[in-house]
Amino acid sequence: MILIGLSSCSEPVKKEIVKVESRLLVVYEFDTITRINDYKLTIKEKDSFTRYEYQNLVDSTKNMDFHFVKNSNKIHFGPEEFNLEEKNIIKNKLNFDRYETEPIPDAMGSLYFNQDYGILGFDNGWGMQFHYLTKENKEQFKLPLFYKMDELDE
Repeated sequence: MILIGLSSCSEPVKKEIVKVESRLLVVYEFDTITRINDYKLTIKEKDSFTRYEYQNLVDSTKNMDFHFVKNSNKIHFGPEEFNLEEKNIIKNKLNFDRYETEPIPDAMGSLYFNQDYGILGFDNGWGMQFHYLTKENKEQFKLPLFYKMDELDE
């Protein structure tokens, strides 16, 4: 009896790189703060995509997951797909890019993203803005990031 061992000749699979960080979610309805929550951000980086898992530390129904697909440079949030529209729109220690969905009524608005940081903020398209901040940068940004009521009145 002859036994033949088969082995794979493909490249070894790279392990997932995982980082865990704290975030503070500040939610605005137009220009009024409606909610502030503590979140745990888990960044899981694989070869082809990076997953950003935002876990609400009090209410798991408010968890959010985003996927950044590296080869297409697109972000997926549920059924929504965001395309890169403008690079380096917000500059500080990190540069954040602006992503947009296809322009359809009641669709989500802009999303600000940096691959190392994750989501800085997004507009849900219905007057609410979500901002994920760190203790270090929460004073650096003039919130809300997307629009203010006096800009809408003009």
